[in-house]
This record gives sequence, structure tokens and C-alpha cells, in this order.
Amino acid sequence: MYNTTIDTIVLTEPLHWLNRNNTQRVSANMKRALNGAPHIQQTVIPAGITLELGSKNGWMLRSEFEQLQTHAANTLTEFTINHDGTDINVVWDNTQTSVITGDDVDDLLGGYPLLTNVVLRFLTL
Repeated sequence: MYNTTIDTIVLTEPLHWLNRNNTQRVSANMKRALNGAPHIQQTVIPAGITLELGSKNGWMLRSEFEQLQTHAANTLTEFTINHDGTDINVVWDNTQTSVITGDDVDDLLGGYPLLTNVVLRFLTL
């Protein structure tokens, strides 16, 4: 099993591709003609596909999580992630919600050293 590398950050634990089987790869819209007939336009989405990587039921070190938070806040341009031995060109997906989320394993003042349910959101290029 490969570790995941996000730009220059090598993660201790591999991440899962959470939406691998749930990505929209075709865009379509429909309008009705005056006689009610549907006019459908469809096109393949070559880039800008959402990519979500996460820990699922696993964990991530808080230090790595904080590195990723800093990276997401400061990197607005294209970078490469390596997932399962494949390089993918991406940008952080700031279009919808937080680009990186996670839950503390335990509530401690200052934060527990591990997080779970981590999700990282990207757009492919």
C-alpha cells in the first residue's frame, strides 16, 4: 500500500479516495421547446472533477493535519498529490465548504494528537 503525498507533505497513514465511485464526469442541462420537447445538452467534464481523500475510520496525526491546513490556506495554485502511486494535478476545492475537516478522537484542552474522519477536498486539473 502506498502512502499519500500532498505536494511536499508525506502522510504517515494512507488516505482513501472517498468519492472514487461518486464523481460527476458529465455535465448536462435540459430546456423545453415551445412544443414541450426536451432539448438536452451534455458534455464530458475533462477537468475540475471533485476529489475527496480521507481517513474514513482511520486517523491522522494532528501535526500532519495542521501542515495541511497551512498548505490549504497558503496554496492557491496547482500542485501534485500522489495517491496509490498515481500523480494527480489538483488545487484545493474552495468552492463549496471547508477544504479540510476532521474530528478530534478525544476532547482534550489543546487538542488530542490524533484526528479521525479527516476529509480533504480537491479539484482535478
